[in-house]
Parts: sequence; C-alpha cells; structure tokens
Amino acid sequence: MGMGRGPVGAVIAGATALGIRLFGAALALPFTRKLLDRVLPSPGAGPSEAARRSGWFHSQVTASTESGRRYRAVAAGPGDPGYAATAVMAGEVALLLALDGDRLPPAAGSLTPATAFGDVLVERLRAAGHTYEVISLT
Repeated sequence: MGMGRGPVGAVIAGATALGIRLFGAALALPFTRKLLDRVLPSPGAGPSEAARRSGWFHSQVTASTESGRRYRAVAAGPGDPGYAATAVMAGEVALLLALDGDRLPPAAGSLTPATAFGDVLVERLRAAGHTYEVISLT
C-alpha cells in the first residue's frame, strides 16, 4: 500500500497505523466488539461468486539499487485475490508438487515459495493467466 513521499506520506502512514491499532482495540473490548459484530461480515462469509470472478489484483513495486539502477516488479492476475486468485495459486502449487517435483531447485530448510518453487511456479501461474515480471527502468 503506497502512502506517498515526504511529510504527507509520513502523516498518511501514521494515520493508517493508528487506525489499524484503534480497530484492533475496538475488537478487543466487549462493548465495541458487540457493535462491530453487527456490521462486520460473519465468520465464513465472503464475496459472491460474481464478485470472486470479477475481482482482480495488481501490485507494483519500484526499487532502486545502491548503484542507481531502477526496477519495477509487477504481480497481477484475474479473480478476487482473497479467494479466487489464492485458490488458483494453491492449486498450481499442488499440481507442481505432484507433477513437477523433479524440476524444483535443490533446497532444504524453511523456504519462501519463491525459493522452494523457483521459476516452475512462475511458469504455472503465468499459464493460469497471472503476470509476474521484473522490468529494468534504467
């Protein structure tokens, strides 16, 4: 989530952090929790099938190296990111483990998905309609 640069970005980031803390505190207090239970979705409730299908995600990060090179990383895809897109990702990981285990990079220990599955997962997710790319800007 981008907050902007400079003093305005710092104020927005601080306000967002404060809002998250206040919401957490409201959930912890019995009186405010009862009020929030009336307006928040009930456990297990989620978006409709139409909303899951029409949803999408697009995340973009721009970074600079110490040498001054600039890059942009993009992750995007169809489907509600909390439900439909996540289900596609989990399904592709399951298929990868079942069918492509011999193509995985050698590794051991606690790993991130990128380290454990490497380009094999990226290929599968791209084939499923997702975008994962890093672009050199300079």
